[in-house]
Amino acid sequence: MLEIIYAIQVVLAIMFALWTYDRYAKRWPVTLGDDVVTGSVVDVGYLHLPPSSASPNGYVIVSYGYSVSDKRYFGSFYRELDNWTNPQEFEDKMRKEYPKGYEVTVFYYRDSPAEHWLHKPPPRWAIFWKAFWLPALLLVLTYIPLMFISLLISLRAG
Repeated sequence: MLEIIYAIQVVLAIMFALWTYDRYAKRWPVTLGDDVVTGSVVDVGYLHLPPSSASPNGYVIVSYGYSVSDKRYFGSFYRELDNWTNPQEFEDKMRKEYPKGYEVTVFYYRDSPAEHWLHKPPPRWAIFWKAFWLPALLLVLTYIPLMFISLLISLRAG
């Protein structure tokens, strides 16, 4: 019976490895800059958070939009305020740096344009992580019951 469980584990590992490779290969053109559009800044705003949050001083959020195949997508990034910066001055500085309509370069994943990166293509490790995390999680979640069953069989036989 243990041989069957081991065979199932090997088959699952191979299936998840092939799935990871497929996900990685489909995202690879993004790193080469094959899928790129120009987006524009929509808004810049200050977000004050309560003192118990990770950033007691708040953030300035820059929102942008871009279109792929006549469908509109949106994204944002933020900059954290430090202890010595006045929030209004920092927001004004960010508004000057990123005025409405400011063009941003967006590299996107062709099969899901909502998955995107700004200004430069993503590094290879980021593409690998995007491809790897879901198959790895499912592999672990399927291996745990199999390992438990294997343990039960071993304890029963011993």
